[in-house]
Amino acid sequence: MIETGATSTQTVKCQRGKKFLVPYVVYEKTFPCHSYPPDGVVTFRNITMECETATQPRMDCKELVQWSAKEKEDHCNMRAHIDSSDQIRITWDTSMASKYDNHTQVELIALNTGRRASWAQKLVEMRDTQV
Repeated sequence: MIETGATSTQTVKCQRGKKFLVPYVVYEKTFPCHSYPPDGVVTFRNITMECETATQPRMDCKELVQWSAKEKEDHCNMRAHIDSSDQIRITWDTSMASKYDNHTQVELIALNTGRRASWAQKLVEMRDTQV
């Protein structure tokens, strides 16, 4: 983050024996619009990609990827923006209404954790006792 200097890194390795042909960036969106950061943007920078072929193990192939921006559903006006082969932004509008506006915290957590309501309930209870 620009304000704090904090960054996050994630390395996604192929699972043994699997061949992945379609890379993608996902931003989950099952919360009310007002829950997302107010600046309305998250940027994925310095995206790197390695590919393997029979003749070239571990070659840089990010320039070969042809990104396309797609939205699964229209929520908070979230949109993907392909800035370059190594930078993707996702933007949203926190002022919009959402189909999740009337969900409780327990319902939202359960929805976002595979509907494990008992786990979500424990998390909310633990947080509420710490406040």
